Amino acid sequence: MNRRDFLKGLGIGAVALVAVNAGAIEQALSAAPAGAFQPAVTATRDDVAHVIARLSFGVTPDLYAHVRQIGAKAFIEEQLSPDNLTDADMTNRLQTYMPILSQNGGVLAQSENKMRKVIAGALIGSTTTRALYSEKQLYERMVQLFSDHFSLYIGKGNVVFLKVDDDRDTIRPNAMTTFRTILGASAHSPAMLVYLDNAKSEKSHPNENYARELMELHTLSVNGGYTETDVKEVARAFTGWSIVGGKQSQNGETVFKFRKMLHDTGSKVVLGTTIPNNGEADGDKVLDILAANPSTAKFVSTKMLRKFVSDNPADALVQSCADAYLSSNGDIRTVLRTIFNSDDFWNAPPKFKQPFEYSVSVLRALDYDVQDDTAFVRSMTTPLTSMGNIPFDWPSPNGYPDVGAYWMNNLLPRWNFAISAANNKIKGAQAGFDSLNKLLQANNIAADSSAALAFFGQYLFGRPLTDAEHETVLKFADATPGDEQTQIHAGVALLLASPAYQYK
Repeated sequence: MNRRDFLKGLGIGAVALVAVNAGAIEQALSAAPAGAFQPAVTATRDDVAHVIARLSFGVTPDLYAHVRQIGAKAFIEEQLSPDNLTDADMTNRLQTYMPILSQNGGVLAQSENKMRKVIAGALIGSTTTRALYSEKQLYERMVQLFSDHFSLYIGKGNVVFLKVDDDRDTIRPNAMTTFRTILGASAHSPAMLVYLDNAKSEKSHPNENYARELMELHTLSVNGGYTETDVKEVARAFTGWSIVGGKQSQNGETVFKFRKMLHDTGSKVVLGTTIPNNGEADGDKVLDILAANPSTAKFVSTKMLRKFVSDNPADALVQSCADAYLSSNGDIRTVLRTIFNSDDFWNAPPKFKQPFEYSVSVLRALDYDVQDDTAFVRSMTTPLTSMGNIPFDWPSPNGYPDVGAYWMNNLLPRWNFAISAANNKIKGAQAGFDSLNKLLQANNIAADSSAALAFFGQYLFGRPLTDAEHETVLKFADATPGDEQTQIHAGVALLLASPAYQYK
């Protein structure tokens, strides 16, 4: 996307731009030379900036210093072993949400209806907090990936309550294990069973919704080689996979329950494999068959490559990752290593950030400190709603799109968010300008606008600013009323709002 396309996508005009700063930024970007503010590519970016951009939710002052000290490849190895990272700060920051997140969804569902918003806020707030502050950034990216892969819409029925369990017990513990493990956990998740209607599926009327999405969205893909007959047979295998809750369960908790009397006891044939009646194990056998299928290996590999490499990964790399998947029994870390060891990863084209990724990357870059969780969640909900990317709010079971083309036509909310953040106007949180000043000092950067903004350009874009870009940013900063510190903040706002920072 070039600069003119970017500005066009913002819908710039007298109505859209009501804030003085927004108008000034539009004018500055419009006046910049053609080709300015493009995202970094292989020839211009350094490896440290690349791994930070791809494995994490964005650079922070501390992460910038850390990865430059240990090196790009050491950072990859560190992130592939998240159990070795303590995450004490992030854990402490989650305490506000734990009274809700530690409960069973069925118990929460017995609360007053107004608690829906509170619980949704806890899910959104904790997800954002983890993305902002976790040391286990690659792990959080995989949680994001699988939350979309096994997507649940919290606007349906009681799913918002049950998603608490799904996030805590299904997705998070299994995001870097094996695909068969997380697939099985999802199949047993009360939230998934309710969302895709399998909780009511019984032998006289098998519900095909979960069976269809299991093959189309979770494993084989839409062109993965299954038939309508396979859908019906899989639906039969999962009859009786249900839940129990309320007065029928211990402590009122909602949990998985296999209802033997509702299960189809006939033999099933799935993808050519005969499954003799074995009760609950019929469903487990289906999961074994699907997880080991080459189509699943390619589909899951493509999802991972789309997250870490490009919207359209090369067929050869997809096959290499699929081979790694099959040879390791679907080990997620083995596939990740294959990705990170590939030339395609190190030479990946710029990838447009999803709105949630972009928003978090802005706050991370400015080292924001969340001080009031309730106010912060509210302040994030409005822009993320405008951007269309609130966690767990995608109404279809296919999850949020992870391709840039879907998001490029709704840029104005992102732009205004960057301006608010740079002006320290995110409610419930404080921008870490002191941390940025310390970063300048640690890198021996002169305390003037020219040197500081040149450094922040490298810090944010992962490449040096061109002379034309530096001149544009400096001119914009100098024209901003206030002292030099205020002018530097204005220049940073321009960098954050520019086309280059929309990409990773």
